[in-house]
Amino acid sequence: MNFAIILAIILISTTLAGHLSVRLGQPAVIGQMLAGIILGPTVLNLVPLTHTISIFADVGVIVLMFLAGLETDTASIRRYLRPSILVASLGIVVPLATTYLLARAWQLSVATSLFTGIVFAATSVSISVAVLRELGVLSGRAGSIILGAAVLDDVIAVLMLGLFMSLSGAKSGGLSMGGQLLLQAAFMVLVWFVIKLVAPLLMRLAGKLLVPFGRELTALGICLLMAGTAEIVGLSSALGAFFAGIAVSQTSVRREIGQAVDAIGTGIFVPVFFVSIGLHLHLDSHTHWVFVALLTLIAVAGKWLGAGLGARMTGSSLPEASVIGAGMISRGEMALIVALTGERAGLISGAEYNAVIAAVILATIIAPVILRTQVRRQQNVPRN
Repeated sequence: MNFAIILAIILISTTLAGHLSVRLGQPAVIGQMLAGIILGPTVLNLVPLTHTISIFADVGVIVLMFLAGLETDTASIRRYLRPSILVASLGIVVPLATTYLLARAWQLSVATSLFTGIVFAATSVSISVAVLRELGVLSGRAGSIILGAAVLDDVIAVLMLGLFMSLSGAKSGGLSMGGQLLLQAAFMVLVWFVIKLVAPLLMRLAGKLLVPFGRELTALGICLLMAGTAEIVGLSSALGAFFAGIAVSQTSVRREIGQAVDAIGTGIFVPVFFVSIGLHLHLDSHTHWVFVALLTLIAVAGKWLGAGLGARMTGSSLPEASVIGAGMISRGEMALIVALTGERAGLISGAEYNAVIAAVILATIIAPVILRTQVRRQQNVPRN
């Protein structure tokens, strides 16, 4: 089947599934991910997870996080830095510890158990961003804390993976830990220059270009360059795209850029990303169903309770803390990348690897349902 037909099937199915999901009172992304499961190897085996689909999905994540950066109130991020740090810290420690204990109880080795804990310590808020945008609360206090914690979570997860692979003797194919840290520090300096100097200058120059959509194309260029650079230094492309969005948001054309990029991303790339999550799932008779169920339960509860406790300890009300914890549940592409890296390095394999992937995807599908429920619950709480 050629790619044009596959893309048509994805876009039509996600549109219908998203519509049905909203009609049932759930976020549209739930229907889109379920469409991926139905189209993928678990049910119909109609759409394969090809390299081209993976590329489209990667661009979808980049666009989604770029839009999140455009809509982020940077003053709120700075204001809620302390809560973000505690949310990120407890949101890593609790699921890492509980998943490690479960894996050891399942008689996995110490190394495999610790690696499994690292997989579920990672957070990917791209799914949560879509839900928060849909509900119109991305720029609020809870949304700002979630985004701030997600940035810290991303960096910490990458560092934990690198440190673990170095200590275990697994080949990561990259630089030493010290070299990677230096590169990442240099990237953060680059982020500052892009936000303060480069993006405003380029957007002013783009406004003088005599070509259609000059500013929009320039903004997308900044986004892709930042995403690619972040990946080169060992961070996720989503993090680079998020910082690029923040950089462009400091200019006077943020609204126009947001509308144009939203139309492109939501129309094509983002639905492919949500479908790709479902396409990763491959359940068969060899699946350890009990292990998958326990991993999924701990993946959801560990992040929800850990991150929520961090928010509660820094002054959030119980409903708001529950929203923040729910916003950190999703693992998405970040956990999948960590798991795949470990599988290639020989840290996990076979049925255990398939169980981890299944639990990651199931937790990611469950996360938007919980997040939407908690946001609605917080909005319905009477204010004094």
